[in-house]
Formats: sequence, C-alpha cells, structure tokens
Amino acid sequence: MKRMLRQDERGSLAVEMAIIAPGLLLIFGLIFAYGRAAGVNGTLEAGTRDGARSATMARSYDEAVQRATQAVSDAISGTPQACQATLEVTVSQDFTPGEPITVTATCTYGLADIGLPGAPGSIRPTSSFTSMLDPYRGVQ
Repeated sequence: MKRMLRQDERGSLAVEMAIIAPGLLLIFGLIFAYGRAAGVNGTLEAGTRDGARSATMARSYDEAVQRATQAVSDAISGTPQACQATLEVTVSQDFTPGEPITVTATCTYGLADIGLPGAPGSIRPTSSFTSMLDPYRGVQ
C-alpha cells in the first residue's frame, strides 16, 4: 500500500496556535494581575503592622499619627506609584495607656495597564493592625 502524503495537514499548527494562544495570554495576564495584587496587599499589611508598632512608641496622639504614616509610607515605597500617591493612614482616637491602638491604611492602584479583559480599572485594598499601648507609658 502506498503511503499518502501529508499535504492535508499543512497549516494545522497555525490553526492550533490561533486557538491556544489567546487562552495562554489570558492565563499569563491573570497570573500577573493576581501577583501584583498579592504583592501590594502584602506590602500594605506589613506597613500597617509596622505603623501600629511604631505608633505605640509615641508619647502623643499627633506623634503616633506621624509615626504610623511615616512607617506605612516607607513600607510601600516599592509599590506602584498610584498606591503611594493615594495612601490614607488613620489611627484610632483612643490613645490612653493600656488600650489598643489601631492603624488602618488604604491606597488605590490600577490594573488597567495590564490590558486584561474584564479586569477592574483599580483596586482599593485596606489593611488594619492593632497593637497595645504600654499600660505604664506616659502620654501627653
């Protein structure tokens, strides 16, 4: 029996790649988007933790706000520029010895530059951490 030539399979690789390539690009885009979100959220969490601990060393509420804001700002210096520009840091009002102090940080950063279809234009993560003020600490 004579073997048939494979002329009928010409171009099949191009068709397969035209079907598979968009799916692969979408998967890589999702990995990149989730990676960015996880990185920024983890950095914001660490900054908020550092901010709360730094605020507990302050002697006054105003100094606590300043210390917390500086600690969070320093921590997120490697995140997207939009997150640094939109950073909001709040410190709980109850600044009495022996009471917990809570630092909350929020920022906004975009995902539009990824070009992922269906991705939100921006994400606004919020992080919060509570630390105790020393009950024997003098405050002003």
